[in-house]
Amino acid sequence: MAEVARTLKSATHVMEKLAHLASGTNEHLSLLHWLVLVRLSGAPTCKQMELKSDTKIAAAYLTRLLDDLTRGGLVRRHRSSSDRRQILLALTERGKSAAFELLASLNDAIRPSQLDAIEHLGSSLEQFVALAAGEGWFGNGPSPR
Repeated sequence: MAEVARTLKSATHVMEKLAHLASGTNEHLSLLHWLVLVRLSGAPTCKQMELKSDTKIAAAYLTRLLDDLTRGGLVRRHRSSSDRRQILLALTERGKSAAFELLASLNDAIRPSQLDAIEHLGSSLEQFVALAAGEGWFGNGPSPR
């Protein structure tokens, strides 16, 4: 278990470094910051609740990430004119540029075999979490064996 944890930590570090190098910016953003930027680059605006659902990032932590990105001039927030409870998010021009640079550079830098390995890791981790949840490791079912 300790070796898996070390490997995951190392993989996260490598992916963050790759994202930083690929972005071509001086932004020192975490992998989750980049995840938010890339997700927001897919549409002109996004509801904060949709972003939370799509990324599976806890609401409080997502708010903190969005605060960072807003302070950095990469994201802007505003309330929906039709439903004041909803917060709409959009990338600024600087945010669009950063997300585009990251995606273009990653596309050039990552070999298909590396991308396949990353996707396989992601699906394996999702399967592990689903199995753990099904066995009640998170307090919602039978206890672990």
